[in-house]
Amino acid sequence: MQKEYRCTRNANYSHECIGHDDLTARQGYYIMAQNEESAWEKMAVRFPEEVNVGFTVTEWSGFNVKVVEVKSNDNGNVLE
Repeated sequence: MQKEYRCTRNANYSHECIGHDDLTARQGYYIMAQNEESAWEKMAVRFPEEVNVGFTVTEWSGFNVKVVEVKSNDNGNVLE
C-alpha cells in the first residue's frame, strides 16, 4: 500500500525567495510511494543534480482544508 510523503530539497535554492535557505519555509513535494526510500528515489529522478545534498522525506498525514472566498468592495471593505 502506498503512502504520501512530503519531500523537501535540502540544497539552497539558486534564487532569492522564501525558503531560499530555510527548509521549514518550503512547500515540498507530496509523493505517493511504498516507503521513504522509494519517495527519496523519485526525488532523485526529479533533481539528479541534488542527490549528493539529499532530500528530507517524512510521512505525511493529509488534513481537511476548508476553502473560504472573501470578497471586498471598491473601498476594501469585506462583504459578508
